[in-house]
Amino acid sequence: MKVLIVFENKNVDNLFVPILCRGLQAIGTEVECSVEKFWSEDTFYDIIHFQWPEEIIGWNNQNAHKIQQLKERIAFLKNRGTKFVYTRHNSRPHYYNAITYTAYDIIESSCDTIVHMGQFSYNEFKQQYPQSHNVIIPHHIYENTYNENISKEEAREKLGLSPDKFIITAFGKFRLKEEISIVIKSFLKFKCKNKYLLVPRLLPFSPHARNKKLYKRYISKLLYHTSKFICNLYSIQADNNEKIISNQDLPYYIIASDLLFIQRKRILNSGNLPLGFLFKKIVVGPDYGNIGEILKESGNPIFTPDNTESIIQALTQGYSLAQTHKGKENYLYAKQHFSLQYISELYRQTYTNLIQRP
Repeated sequence: MKVLIVFENKNVDNLFVPILCRGLQAIGTEVECSVEKFWSEDTFYDIIHFQWPEEIIGWNNQNAHKIQQLKERIAFLKNRGTKFVYTRHNSRPHYYNAITYTAYDIIESSCDTIVHMGQFSYNEFKQQYPQSHNVIIPHHIYENTYNENISKEEAREKLGLSPDKFIITAFGKFRLKEEISIVIKSFLKFKCKNKYLLVPRLLPFSPHARNKKLYKRYISKLLYHTSKFICNLYSIQADNNEKIISNQDLPYYIIASDLLFIQRKRILNSGNLPLGFLFKKIVVGPDYGNIGEILKESGNPIFTPDNTESIIQALTQGYSLAQTHKGKENYLYAKQHFSLQYISELYRQTYTNLIQRP
């Protein structure tokens, strides 16, 4: 069985696919990762596995002809006997683009099996495509990927963080003003001694703005430094939302934290959840999507995104849980339900079942 995962496996910050490839190879599955081979390779693949549609057509694609090419390529490969799998990371693209939306529709309606990371996604998709074939395979944890042996003291020292703070960290680029509001309002009203908020990708202003107009670059730089100064006054360490945390530095941020805060309003999945569990952290997130489903099942706090009091209650509960062994329980839960070997075996069985299906 030959499998092609359509993903450019070079210089990536999201390690979901590289780790999955490693897991599949470890159990004897012949798998390659490439976007180019999807479009040009003549080698026959039993399974072609899509991840993000943006990866296939380009993340900022404005070429409408690519849509017709995608339809033709899928039809050509299907005629050769290739089966298609799609892992549903997102319901829709994070940013509207008519071409990308169409690519989502094509892939969702063309694939032979749709993989969901939770029951929420499964139910949502079934309503839109009642005749579709669907399976549930959770998000794997990032085991044997990051340095897990760093102490909290070492992590905080490296990041210049005080050892006596209760640190709440919200990862990922803040895409909406509402997400900024969700985090800042709830943090300021959250009653906790020595609280500290770490939001490395919060600010929409940049000290290195690329705008060609000099006065706009100046305004962006001014707003950036002013915002950082104000944030510091309220025990908030913030930085520009285009900043990327390297895979080498990422574990320092997580280990330095007491609680991870998933700040999204409507989100299907988040790698921050299994990442937090791997590092024995409490995770707080919205009661929505597969995220809310997993947090409830594992006993972690959830909130209603538009309700500040609900978020404060979740943070308060998270603070209490951080004083217990709940972080270790999250780790054991993740090892049982999301281990790389277990998830890889589920994918291999999905591929095998699909090939054997008439």
